[in-house]
Amino acid sequence: MEAIGSHLIDILITFGTTTVLGLIGFVWRISHKVSELEKSIETAKEVSRRDFQEVKKDIDVIYENVDKNREWTTNRMMSIAKDMRG
Repeated sequence: MEAIGSHLIDILITFGTTTVLGLIGFVWRISHKVSELEKSIETAKEVSRRDFQEVKKDIDVIYENVDKNREWTTNRMMSIAKDMRG
């Protein structure tokens, strides 16, 4: 009977150790994936911010040149509008 109890305790200790190590691995893997996703989101935000600044800069240049080329700009805008209508 004592041998069965000893084997049962060995099995429980092995199972407990395996469970604890499995949980540690699971938590580490999840935290690693969260870190990767955070980096990915930050990269996407930075790209989006740079794209927005570039578009804003282009719009400012176009806006500054409207007075200089008012007739050309109006004709070009009308051409674009006609192309969009079909």
